Amino acid sequence: MMEQVQFLLSELKVLVHGRHWRWLSIWFGSSAWVNISYRLDRSFYLLFGRSYPAIRPFFYPLFLLCSLLGGRHEIHYRAQIGQGFRVLHAALGTVISGKTVAGERLILVGGNLIGGRKPLKPGEIAIGHDVTLGANAVVLGPVIVGDNAQIGAGAVVVSNVPPGAVFVGIPARELRG
Repeated sequence: MMEQVQFLLSELKVLVHGRHWRWLSIWFGSSAWVNISYRLDRSFYLLFGRSYPAIRPFFYPLFLLCSLLGGRHEIHYRAQIGQGFRVLHAALGTVISGKTVAGERLILVGGNLIGGRKPLKPGEIAIGHDVTLGANAVVLGPVIVGDNAQIGAGAVVVSNVPPGAVFVGIPARELRG
């Protein structure tokens, strides 16, 4: 649980970007509230364990506030997202399946969906470190997206993405150049 709080603090520091006056302004941007919502939800899940789904309705007012301030987002508390997670344009919406395991520094430009084409087991959607999904890009598992991969705007990923690759199109294919 404390790890999630540490992740949240480091993610907020990235939003401030060394400009101390931005601590006043980040609360008015939707990106901070998406991170707050997910990290708190995940922390409570790790704290309460299997009983969390029964306890979670008591936290709905908090999550409603985060949703109002952070735009439309549904990031499941079972999703495992590493430190450095950012949603750049949260107003476009974000959905992340609870079966997702993502590495550090995942960047979603906005309007992104990470989900499945069929019922999945935990970890069948695996996203590496330093991955960027362009605006409205979709990842449909089971799939593995390698480290340092970039998914272009509007792409629909339905097959594995090798590390360092750039994928574009519907269905997404590697851009060679």
